[in-house]
Amino acid sequence: MQRTNRWGVLALFMTLAGLPVLAWADLPAGYRLAQKLVTEEGSVLQVLEDQRISAQLHKDSWGNGLDEDSFDEPGDLVENPLLDAQVRLVSAAGEVIARKDLGYPLAKVKKAPLKGQPAPVYFLIIDQTAPMGSYSGPATQLLLPAKQQLEPVSYQDTDGKLKPLTLASTGKAAWKVSTPVDGSADELLQISCFMDGDGDDDFATRYQTYRWVDGQWQAASTQKAGYWDTESDFPARTAFP
Repeated sequence: MQRTNRWGVLALFMTLAGLPVLAWADLPAGYRLAQKLVTEEGSVLQVLEDQRISAQLHKDSWGNGLDEDSFDEPGDLVENPLLDAQVRLVSAAGEVIARKDLGYPLAKVKKAPLKGQPAPVYFLIIDQTAPMGSYSGPATQLLLPAKQQLEPVSYQDTDGKLKPLTLASTGKAAWKVSTPVDGSADELLQISCFMDGDGDDDFATRYQTYRWVDGQWQAASTQKAGYWDTESDFPARTAFP
């Protein structure tokens, strides 16, 4: 008699018992499973990180920069550089549906509290923080696993072109979710400050609004002279277009 696949038997038992079926997808060499998040459709978003990055090191390094001084044996990184984090979408049966390299060692996912969307949205946050400087930090993309798998959500810019919607959190940039007073779909507000001239004190601040219109994120932007950083309060909604 043919031997029965033990994972198939276990999955069948858990299904009949009303228990969630776990994903049995193998991990690539050198990685650990840093996070898993079950979506509303039953698939699993997984974040994989270099196995040398412990959960505590991930927590301590998030938003602070990760370099060789973060490790007890930094010499190992010379011959074996850190692996970039990966995000995977895995079915309940353990099949890897989609996979994406993220270009940086640290990442995480979480459910996005966005109202007015046609399907559940998830934030993919990639920590792009450099050890020094105030112009780098975590970058957030929007994922629609049920519709686009791991392809990031795009927005229509003022020039009509579609671009990946990425929200920056740095020393000079921040964003938030805003609910319009008329009860329509939630908006995303992004503020960012940058050098705009040759002088040390020449700064400009850009105010961007991303709003959901006719099935597509669309952007509006305005810019003013002046300085802003995250030690200041987030501007009032009236400052954004």
